[in-house]
Amino acid sequence: MAAPTPSVYSRQVGHGLFISWNAVWTTTDDMADVAVIDLSAMLDGYTNGINLQRVLFHTTGGIEFTLEFDATADEFLLSSVLAGTDPVDIDFTWNGLEGLVKTATGGTGDLTITTTDAASGDEINLMIWARVN
Repeated sequence: MAAPTPSVYSRQVGHGLFISWNAVWTTTDDMADVAVIDLSAMLDGYTNGINLQRVLFHTTGGIEFTLEFDATADEFLLSSVLAGTDPVDIDFTWNGLEGLVKTATGGTGDLTITTTDAASGDEINLMIWARVN
């Protein structure tokens, strides 16, 4: 058996990017370094980097996830909390900040997800606003 294949909707207009990502588990298999944003798939040659502006997520209580930028040593961005079922909205542009960018060396720079503690019936919903360059 394998971890679920996520349902993904993406909309890119110029540098602006919106991703809606949803996965529902029917097994206990976790994901490891699965691309949520694949830079090589960006339109108009914007494949150099991601500026992560906002992440909204919701999970069921039995699963945890970590988002990282792919690098030689992956760069940690955020983790959900096991048993946390409230929606979480993180705005990385608050108070004039420009968002989060990869500062680690190497790798593709893709935004990846890794999960732990998956069980049948678990679900992760992500909505991500970003800019690509």
